[in-house]
Amino acid sequence: MSYRLGETMSALVRATADGASSIDASVAVNLAATSSTSFTALSLSQIRNSVQSLAGRAVRPFDEASKSFAGVIHPFALGDVLADNSNDAPIDILKHTPVGLMKMDGLVSVDLTEVVELPSTGVQFYQTNLVTTVTNFGGATGLVGLRTYIFGRDGIYAINLGAKGDTGYGDGEWRNIECNIVQNAAPTVADPEGLIPGWTSYRVHFTTSLGPDTTIRQRQITAGSAIS
Repeated sequence: MSYRLGETMSALVRATADGASSIDASVAVNLAATSSTSFTALSLSQIRNSVQSLAGRAVRPFDEASKSFAGVIHPFALGDVLADNSNDAPIDILKHTPVGLMKMDGLVSVDLTEVVELPSTGVQFYQTNLVTTVTNFGGATGLVGLRTYIFGRDGIYAINLGAKGDTGYGDGEWRNIECNIVQNAAPTVADPEGLIPGWTSYRVHFTTSLGPDTTIRQRQITAGSAIS
């Protein structure tokens, strides 16, 4: 139940983010795709371009202490970036220094709670499969587009409309969400025989919003992936 509520809240944030391009067309970048075998995968240069697009509008970093933007990326899309063997790709940048070589192992992780910071981007990425997918992306039959998000400060407003009796969900951590649990329930008018011995539930008043102006403080890159 806690995980279900966490996914519901995530979906609300994602839906709000996806609607941002209707206000500011510069939010969304769709990489080229002509077929399920011919497309442009996500790369480090595309991520850097999106960061500079935010910087050019004086959007502040998501985490001002580390001066980093926050990113949400599908593991497939992250794998595409790391598999890039061209000049100035992540591995190419890191392999030239001892410190960089030590960082290479940290870029590949199956622990989705770890933060991945790709070199020369200033973005701390969180891996998740809870991203928007686009079927037949770019008109290419069978190709699925995966959306990567980059957020600056105030990219999305999360609004807790707390009311009496609401479930406590902490600071967005689904493992800490408190569910209401009823055990050994007494018979009621709806269940006079007492056949339902207990139940669990949650009640949350939560919504999300974009900022109050037309400067959208996030960027999205949608691309096909070579990984499946």
